[in-house]
Amino acid sequence: MTLIFESDAIKADPSSAVTHVLLIGCAEYPSLSKTAFGSLSSLTSPRVSVEAVANWFLTGVDAMPEGQGKGSEEAFFNDEAPLGSVVMLTSPSAPFKTPFGATITPERPSIDNIRTAYFEWVQRLALNSKSRGIFYYCGHGVSDGLTQQLVADDFGENKIRPFDAVFHLSNTVQGTIRKAKASLFYFIDACMELSQEIINQVASPQPLFDMTRTGKATTTEWAILRATTTNRLAYAPAGQVAYFTAALLSSLRGRCGIEHPSGTGYGIDVNRLRPAVAEFLDFTQPGDTDDRQKLGSTEGEGNGNVPMHVLTKRPSVLLELDIEPQGFRAIGQAFMESAAFPRDTQPLAGGPVQFIREHGEWTYGANSSDSTSFPEKLLARKLLTGAAMRRLINVET
Repeated sequence: MTLIFESDAIKADPSSAVTHVLLIGCAEYPSLSKTAFGSLSSLTSPRVSVEAVANWFLTGVDAMPEGQGKGSEEAFFNDEAPLGSVVMLTSPSAPFKTPFGATITPERPSIDNIRTAYFEWVQRLALNSKSRGIFYYCGHGVSDGLTQQLVADDFGENKIRPFDAVFHLSNTVQGTIRKAKASLFYFIDACMELSQEIINQVASPQPLFDMTRTGKATTTEWAILRATTTNRLAYAPAGQVAYFTAALLSSLRGRCGIEHPSGTGYGIDVNRLRPAVAEFLDFTQPGDTDDRQKLGSTEGEGNGNVPMHVLTKRPSVLLELDIEPQGFRAIGQAFMESAAFPRDTQPLAGGPVQFIREHGEWTYGANSSDSTSFPEKLLARKLLTGAAMRRLINVET
């Protein structure tokens, strides 16, 4: 495995309560065209997406030199389970420059390397029930109509058993929750398109290591959040961060959370994270896209209230305002205000405008810059607690 980061606390005591992160990005797939999966091709987003997620974890106070870490609204923070380790497997092979100055070339996410890294990740998570485990995957995914299988980068290189490089995610997790003790978070940025090749295989894809689905679970707090639903695709702009990953990172950067029981900070757990990701996924996709990506259902168990990330400040909402008819944009302006904050006004001549404000009660609306073209439209004392919202204000009614 390629260890990008390991904390001093883990070096001193491997059983410390920390967050262990495993990041996998499969993009190259050099042998896909020679296999039954010939309809699939190489990808341009996974490497970029994995690095974006890695940078979010590594720019926090746990990994950066003292005084250089970013705040919790920009990077990972969890004082209950600080960052303990980050392992990364990516293709194509290229050096990764960490935020703290080291340059490391991650190993390739072949099925053998994924198995090894995953097994070691599980071993670490078996040491402390207060730890957190983060598994992130970006690459090809397929479905048999019921569940999802993920495709390692070396698919097709084993000429005798090419499908050995495909692993069954849910069965892998079912075995993991009987070995690990920590709370587990799986983020899967991959398609779930129906695959006749998988359906027609005599032998189904296997989990990442031999395990049983019987026996007492050692952790009952786990969740899988998938980028899309069964028989649907996940999308990414060419060479850029995938839509699901971008929505996930936007949500973690201060756009959701609930006050921590200790009274200090705001915890981002699965219950808060899923609706926020769904809002950003809808918010960031092009409006003229026919087949807009919809967030997949959450698989898991537990109350979903274990904080993965903790904000030190109250969460905020991204509110986008526009007016209709759009012909009024040239003289139109949008505003936000509250009892504690004076009115902030932005012109609409360049199109919709965005405000970022703390969760709470806000008044917003639109008026004309000349004060006469149309009367002011006011939406007073609205409770804003979402992650990303659009509001279109009709100024003729």
